[in-house]
Amino acid sequence: MNPVAVSLRRRQFVAGLAGASLLAPALLRAQPVPAKRIRIGSPDLGTAGKSSPGASTLAVVQAHQWLEEAFAKDGIEVQWNFFRGAGPAVAEALAAKQLDIVYLGDLASVIHKARGLPTRYIVPTGRGSNSYLATAPGSPIRSVADLKGKRVSVLKGTAYQRPFDNLLATAGLTEKDVKLINMDWPSSKAAVVAGQIDATFGGSDLFVLRDKGVQIPLSTRGRGPAFAINAGALATEDFVQNQAPLVQRVVTQLVRASHWASQEGNREALVALFASNSGNPETPFREELAGDNLSQRYSPLIDDGLIAGYQGVHDEGLKLGLIRQGYDVKSWFEPRFVQQALRELKLEKAWKETDAAGKAQGHA
Repeated sequence: MNPVAVSLRRRQFVAGLAGASLLAPALLRAQPVPAKRIRIGSPDLGTAGKSSPGASTLAVVQAHQWLEEAFAKDGIEVQWNFFRGAGPAVAEALAAKQLDIVYLGDLASVIHKARGLPTRYIVPTGRGSNSYLATAPGSPIRSVADLKGKRVSVLKGTAYQRPFDNLLATAGLTEKDVKLINMDWPSSKAAVVAGQIDATFGGSDLFVLRDKGVQIPLSTRGRGPAFAINAGALATEDFVQNQAPLVQRVVTQLVRASHWASQEGNREALVALFASNSGNPETPFREELAGDNLSQRYSPLIDDGLIAGYQGVHDEGLKLGLIRQGYDVKSWFEPRFVQQALRELKLEKAWKETDAAGKAQGHA
């Protein structure tokens, strides 16, 4: 072979090796480094010094410490963050990039997404929750129409605002027809007991006030999807993109919790767990779950019924002015993690999918 050609090939080979050696560190740097901490955020639904995500599958995981067990061997810390300011406070922490995975009710998560917070919906943690109206001792309020002109508290930006607005609409009322007060849950409970407000609208924890003379004349139970609340876990887009294996392990534990919570034989244990984990009495949880099909309530499936529920929240949020900018709701969901968890746990047939009307399809 021509000596010049040989020399040229040798130089090209050496140059190729040099280029590869320079490229290798760059490729290594491009690979995401596994996180050493998973930062979970949730509204604080606990009391008596206990912080809790309430009656959700996340509470089951928290109480059993399944995430801590799952990540201990890798030296990954699970950091729980609870916010008394509920959804709005969680949004602030998300915006400041202080959280990786959050638990939120449907309206709060839709509002945050519509306002540009980069999240992906990874798994539902509870479906079809009811809301309740608690009235001050001696209050004459018995119907929705009776709320006109009354002082009523609702924590704005949370999942309860939408069913409250829809409840008002059944009597031809809007928020402008009542003296609406934006108040956090502990404050609103104290205010309604003291008669400083006429009523407060919220979750089943209001049942604990009955022994203080508070009445609960109205609820959203049985009123249909427009009045039901869904909740779920969201992950930041950055965490999904760069820490997908960790997201998968979190979702797998939440699906495991869904399976445990879905068993009718675990109903009493579930109520006891929610109460112990939150510091609340068992009564609110027993009242809320009374007559419910636990398998439907705690299904982890991202199916047509779940997506339609969030689409409804999105559309009503636009109509009511709760959000100003819409987005593609369906593409927000990231079902691959639930699907993989079902395969890992061999639970592919554990739950029935629901259609867009929320009706169960096929066989479990």
